[in-house]
Amino acid sequence: MSKSMDRSRRIARIGWGVVVFLVLGLAGCGTPEVEREPALTALAAKLDRIETVRLEEQSKSEPVTIEQATEKVAKEVAEPNQTFPAVEITLDQVRAAALANNLDLKVELIDPSIAQADLDVERAKFESVFFGSTRYGRSDQVDGGAVSSRSYEAGVTTPLHTGGEIVASVPVVDSDGVSRAAASVSVVQSLLQGAGTRMNLYSIQLAAYNKDSVDAYTKLRAISVLSNADIAYWYLYSARKQLEVSREQYKLAQDQLENARNKVEAGSAAKIEIVRAEAGLASRLDTMISAETAVRDYERTLKRIMNRPDMPINAKIDLIPMTNPDPKGMELDQETLVAAALENRMEMAALEFSLARNEISVALAKNNLLPTLEADYTFAAGGRAGTTGRAFDNVLDETLADHSVGLTGSIPLGNRAAQARLRQARLARVQTQISRDVQEQEIRQEVYDAVDGLEQNWRRIIAAEQGVVRALRSYKVEQSQFQLGQRTSTEVLDAASSLAEAQVRRIDAFVSYEIAQVVLARATGTLLGYGQIRLEPYDSSNL
Repeated sequence: MSKSMDRSRRIARIGWGVVVFLVLGLAGCGTPEVEREPALTALAAKLDRIETVRLEEQSKSEPVTIEQATEKVAKEVAEPNQTFPAVEITLDQVRAAALANNLDLKVELIDPSIAQADLDVERAKFESVFFGSTRYGRSDQVDGGAVSSRSYEAGVTTPLHTGGEIVASVPVVDSDGVSRAAASVSVVQSLLQGAGTRMNLYSIQLAAYNKDSVDAYTKLRAISVLSNADIAYWYLYSARKQLEVSREQYKLAQDQLENARNKVEAGSAAKIEIVRAEAGLASRLDTMISAETAVRDYERTLKRIMNRPDMPINAKIDLIPMTNPDPKGMELDQETLVAAALENRMEMAALEFSLARNEISVALAKNNLLPTLEADYTFAAGGRAGTTGRAFDNVLDETLADHSVGLTGSIPLGNRAAQARLRQARLARVQTQISRDVQEQEIRQEVYDAVDGLEQNWRRIIAAEQGVVRALRSYKVEQSQFQLGQRTSTEVLDAASSLAEAQVRRIDAFVSYEIAQVVLARATGTLLGYGQIRLEPYDSSNL
């Protein structure tokens, strides 16, 4: 007996020693070091310093001075050698490429898939769950002996749409050579707070409305992305046409310089005319360089939007717009367009879904005012025997069946938190209603402004056409007067500049009209020139 007691004491002391060791070990654990991937470690090491660069060292050729470059630049800009392949592109091709390849659009189409996954999570809330456990226990006795036990349990938990759950389990306990087995079923049901199918399906409805909102905003952003493709095309068209105007102005300035030299040689003009003509030629060169740079910038923007594999952003490819403006005077019904906008604009749809979520939030907050009251019922049929198998044989013995019924409730004293949440839900609903009214006003104004903008640009086209005719007539008159010695080179070049400005205004008016159509379509929640477009969410099945 004494040996057994000593053995028990030693085991107890060892157990306490293990516990003390674990407590001290946990208390002494220091702050763990952050472990990074090698690539991320290299990136983190660069975060506390700013690198510098000398652009001269990045040049692929020897840097040149202004004097060395002036003549070369003038020649290249005025008469560019076509060293890059030119690709003719239409507006329809731009739209198709943007719809198929645009990365911004692909990013937006991931959001509906994420929202669908959230909805799938909520729909799975009533799935049954299998559970199982096993445990071994040993208890030392005062007399030096020890009692060991083994327990096992397996079962299934099934949540109910009504706000309760059913738990069916089979527990088994082996102790002191006796096996006890049972089969039990428990049902728990909420009677007040959280009770009812409708209340317990609200979370699924909320996820569904949230997905609808995400789909609405995705469509809204998709319309914006595809509209920007149209606008980028017209900006490139405008830049190309303005480059043509600037090159024509440069050639006119060259002709004027040649005319001035001829007149000076003939003695019919002073040498100052050559100086004036050379100054005009230099100013045209600066305009031409700026126009060429604008073309390259808009080409890169359009390439990025289209994202065609055969046309990367840095590709040495000239894009030649082939779709020309086709403006037509129209008399639009503003109120019809406003009605269409209020029906089609996804901001309004998203707000309606938000209102639906607000209504659910109010209903849930009202339900949370109720006390908690749960009813439960448990049936258990048990058996005991010398072995587990025989214990199971006795499970259905009616003399060992147990039944229990109970009620559990709780009532908050004051319930102020639930009342505050109800007020909060109602305020959120009022806020969404006001936001809907504000959005409606903004849409109305946007449509009215877009219609006015379209009409304004139509009138600009008419005025610009007349301005080009008059400016061209004035330039020809100034040229002829210069030949007669009654005008200076400066006056001729000023007339040429006025012609260029009139031509640019005409280009801008035509392009602005086309862009105004895009803006008006976007204001009504639609797109120009597209057939039926179906937005396909990102396919997450391969993840």
